[in-house]
Amino acid sequence: MQIKFETALITGSSRGLGRQIAVKLAIEGVKKIAIHYRTGKSDAETTLSLIEAQGASGVLVQGDVADAVVAENLVKEAAQKLGGCDIFVQSVCPPLGEIYQHVMSTELSLQKWQLAFDTQARAFFVGARTAAKFMRGGGRIIGMSYSQSARTGGWQPWVGMGSAKAAMDSISRYFAVALGRHGITVNTVSPGMSDAGVMGQTPQEFQDAVKGWVESGWTPMRRQGTAADIADVCALLCSDEARFVTGQGISVDGGSSLMNSDFPLALQVPAG
Repeated sequence: MQIKFETALITGSSRGLGRQIAVKLAIEGVKKIAIHYRTGKSDAETTLSLIEAQGASGVLVQGDVADAVVAENLVKEAAQKLGGCDIFVQSVCPPLGEIYQHVMSTELSLQKWQLAFDTQARAFFVGARTAAKFMRGGGRIIGMSYSQSARTGGWQPWVGMGSAKAAMDSISRYFAVALGRHGITVNTVSPGMSDAGVMGQTPQEFQDAVKGWVESGWTPMRRQGTAADIADVCALLCSDEARFVTGQGISVDGGSSLMNSDFPLALQVPAG
């Protein structure tokens, strides 16, 4: 794998999946990386030390991407500190309690609904458009999505995020067309039920139920994805080998999106 780009900004990289992506890019040769955080400065400093251990240098940028002006300015700040922004990855997810309510619940306020869109679709739109202006000689833009929730409606409390992720997937295709002539690729990466992201914020019984579901065969590879699984694909999309892949939604789910809910599992999973 060859990543020729030198500078990167990963939003939401103070911890979790964003941190894993930042470290992976450093391992693969990205020299200068901006680590973004909203409130967890100490976590961001930990990420910074991890990328420095891989030979990269880094800077910290702070701000709440739910504010469109802040979202734009932190990209500009990162580009100024790094001397460019060849790679932009959006990996921000608000705390589950701020957006997680059943679609018919009176607790799902318009403010919570809007927060999902502001931190996902709008922040991606603003961040990608701003970052592209600092990309010279090509570039890579990646949004962390969850395409399954964009197509289905069963996970009721995820309605705000699912709708916002659907918008992000759509926005990425418009950017892919607009930026293709400049050698900039734009894609989304869609993890399945993994141990990264919001899963760690759910009640233990929820996590146990998902783990059992995955291992029963509804995910053909019979395990949950890891942050490393997802970060590896992000790095691949940033590589020169992926220079002709754009406008795509890449599922990193061990095959779970291939399963058909119309049929019992016993009729889908091969014996043995």
